[in-house]
Amino acid sequence: MSLDERVRELIKKIDELHSLVSKTKWSELNREGFVFELERSIKWLNIAYDGFVSIDKEAKLLLEKNTPDISDFILRFRKELIILESNLTMEKHKNFRVELVNATEERDVPDLYSSLQTKILEIILQSRYSIDKLDKFLMAQKIPFVKKGSTARELITLLQQKEDELAELRKKNIDLKRKNFFGPAKEKSVAEMEEELNAKDKALEIAVRESKKNLATHLAQINYVEGSFNVLKEKVRLIEELHENYNKKSIELIRELKKERDYAKTMALEIEQDTLQIRNEHARQIVEMEEKKANIQEKLQAKYSEEINNLKKQLADKSNATEKMNKLIEKQEEEIKRLKGK
Repeated sequence: MSLDERVRELIKKIDELHSLVSKTKWSELNREGFVFELERSIKWLNIAYDGFVSIDKEAKLLLEKNTPDISDFILRFRKELIILESNLTMEKHKNFRVELVNATEERDVPDLYSSLQTKILEIILQSRYSIDKLDKFLMAQKIPFVKKGSTARELITLLQQKEDELAELRKKNIDLKRKNFFGPAKEKSVAEMEEELNAKDKALEIAVRESKKNLATHLAQINYVEGSFNVLKEKVRLIEELHENYNKKSIELIRELKKERDYAKTMALEIEQDTLQIRNEHARQIVEMEEKKANIQEKLQAKYSEEINNLKKQLADKSNATEKMNKLIEKQEEEIKRLKGK
């Protein structure tokens, strides 16, 4: 199988994987369904990764100056695969851990499932970008040397040059939207907000623990500090109530923010996936049109060359006939002169 065919085969597998992952909402799955989907996606991603490694090695052997370099993407791809595989291993052993220690942790975590689905869709889109660069380069290489200045060649080269610019503009656009949404003073990400909330939660836990220690100390002196004890007990109750309400609100806030983030990412990935497919098909159609135009020009040139040669031959035959006729007329004139002279 040629390099071009292997690239097209890999593009087909990536598109199939995108359809497979995006057709199901992972946040609505239970733990068993999530493990099944994640394991199947990792299996497909490993196949795609092996395809990238093999194609990258063969592409480098072309020794072409402008061959797209996808080595950095392959390294990032491998790191993401390791993280996904560790998540899969943890999720498979989660049921055993819950039963073993009789833990109270939840078996199903929809936010985690949705987040991993979004991460996999991001990997798929990055894979599509990388393989499309190589596909366009190979399409350009297939154009014969005499057509290097054609419209198709120029458009494909322009598409290759604009890929990195589009990625950079996309990143700046996301940052700008985030700043406009949260305001200039809001520069913290959801992860940073969650970390800050966890820190405050720990501080509240320490405050509760200290209050309970003070309560235990006052219990020994309850005979003469009963009034103080009741006041302190009420404070502890209020702190615990505030702490519980705070935890509920913070968890709801984080969950809603994550849902909005995952939805926005999913929609952006879907739009970019469709855009990539349309752009690639458009470039391929341009190349096919240029090839058809060149074939038609060659046929017309051959046809007109044959007709011109036939016309030249006919002219030559008529010229010979005219020359013979002139010689015959000259002989007849000489014969007439000779007869008159007699």
